[in-house]
This record gives sequence, structure tokens and C-alpha cells, in this order.
Amino acid sequence: MAPEIDLTIQRGKTFEFGFLYAEDEILYLPITGMPSKAPVRLTVVGHSVPDGWPVQVACVKAPAELNTPEGEYQIAKVVDEDTVELNAVNAHCWKVFSGSGLLVLTKPMDLTGWHCRAQVRDRVGGTVLFTWHSDPAESPDGEIEVDVAGSAFVLKIDAATTAALDWARGVYDVEAIAPGGEVYPVTAISAVKVDDEVTA
Repeated sequence: MAPEIDLTIQRGKTFEFGFLYAEDEILYLPITGMPSKAPVRLTVVGHSVPDGWPVQVACVKAPAELNTPEGEYQIAKVVDEDTVELNAVNAHCWKVFSGSGLLVLTKPMDLTGWHCRAQVRDRVGGTVLFTWHSDPAESPDGEIEVDVAGSAFVLKIDAATTAALDWARGVYDVEAIAPGGEVYPVTAISAVKVDDEVTA
């Protein structure tokens, strides 16, 4: 079931918001080393993890603190095809890595050939206030970037367009369109609001 994700757009400011898109499958990738402790870098040979993807570390015996607490995630920064960095993790005072462990993540979706669309309305079934689409031929008000490398859909509005928005609140949802034409929800119906700017 797609999640509710409320958005806030600020007038006069560039707006970008990305939605990661994954398959249902969970990947369990072997960790074979920790070449850096501060920040933590992990050797995960041939990982194929997108930059900025949420991951968990599990089953590491030492240092045990490296394991991600239940229900939490770390954001992976890709160093190279065999190394990921967890920039927010400082293991300088922890024990030396020994044994093995797992990098756990949902499998990123291959978005090659996909499209994405979204609308803001004043209410469900009401007047359309704003549109996004990844296909410029649809003449949308805002762009959606299909980030194949990052397995993400990125909604964008330039600063001049946000400055001219003449509505304050609405509802929206985002839909992904597969190469075969199947339509899948990225979000549930969610709230969106437009805030005024201070610095212009």
C-alpha cells in the first residue's frame, strides 16, 4: 500500500522532492570488510546500491554497534562498485571489524522506460491546481525526472513558477507508469500546501 507523504512548497523557492521506488524483494548483501571507521565504509562486492538509498546493517558480530537498530535506516553513499559509505556513522572508538555481516535493503526498481505523473486538486475529484509529468509532450506545469540510476521519481518546480502559485492548499498523489502501460501508486492521496516566502 502506497504511503501518505505530505508536501510543502515555498513560493519563490526551487522545489524538488524525490520518491524512491523499490520492488517488494529484500536483498541481503554480504559485508566482507570495513576499510574506514570514520566515516564508516563497508566492502560489499558488486553491491549495485543506488547513491542515497536507505539500508540496514545486520548480523555483524564485531563491532556490534554497527548493526542498525530495529526500524531505523542509514543512507548509503556510493564510493565505488564494491564500497558504500555510511557517512553519519562514526566507528572510530569501536572494535575492529571481524567476521561478516549483511547490508539489507529493498531491491531498487529498474525504471528504464517508465513515466510518472502527478496532480494537485483542491479536493478529491475537484479542480486541478497543478500538474507534473515526466513527458514534456503532456505540457505539465512542473517536471518529473525519472532518475534511473537512483531508482527515483523527482518532482520539480522552478522558483519563478512557485512564486506565481495562486493556491494555498490541496491534495495530490503520484502515479508510476510502467513500460507496458500499467499504472501503480507511488503515494496515497496526501496533503500539499504552499507557504509564503520571507526573503525574495
